[in-house]
Amino acid sequence: MLKTELTLENLASHIQRQDRLLKALKWSVLGATIMAAATIVSSQLQSTVSANTVKVKTLSAETIALRNDTGKIVALISSASDGTPQISLFDGREKVRLSIGLRPNGAPSVALLDAEQGSRAMLSLNDQQDPSLTMSNAAKLPRAVLGVDVANSGHMVLFGTGGGLNLSASDGRVQWNPVNGAIQNIPNQK
Repeated sequence: MLKTELTLENLASHIQRQDRLLKALKWSVLGATIMAAATIVSSQLQSTVSANTVKVKTLSAETIALRNDTGKIVALISSASDGTPQISLFDGREKVRLSIGLRPNGAPSVALLDAEQGSRAMLSLNDQQDPSLTMSNAAKLPRAVLGVDVANSGHMVLFGTGGGLNLSASDGRVQWNPVNGAIQNIPNQK
């Protein structure tokens, strides 16, 4: 009977050791699985971050801001309050200096702005899709306009403190509009 008890005791002891080993193995496998998953995820994130590139076929956003290494916005792609698209480029003081956009009628425009946000030059198409270039002074007063007139020929107007000079290619007209005085038509020279 003593031999049977020893065998049962040995068997019970052996089962307890196997049970402890099985539990330890179970926790080891779980730990190894977690470590492997963490390593895979970490390497995927690290390769994405180190590349600094996001590759997508379509990006949908209301506003896209491009920032420099100090975090300042240097370019912005957005829509204006009327829903038309607009691209703005900023200077070091975060002031818009170049604006490209579409007007509500779909006509494009490009504006060069000074440091105080005043438009100094505007290149655009009018409602008839005719081009024009308007240049203004610091007081936002137009000083030169180049465009296409209603007869679809060239037209140039220069403004100054003494008046304005109006040149029309359609009829060869030259007109001087002094600030103080009557309009003076200058006859064509042939």
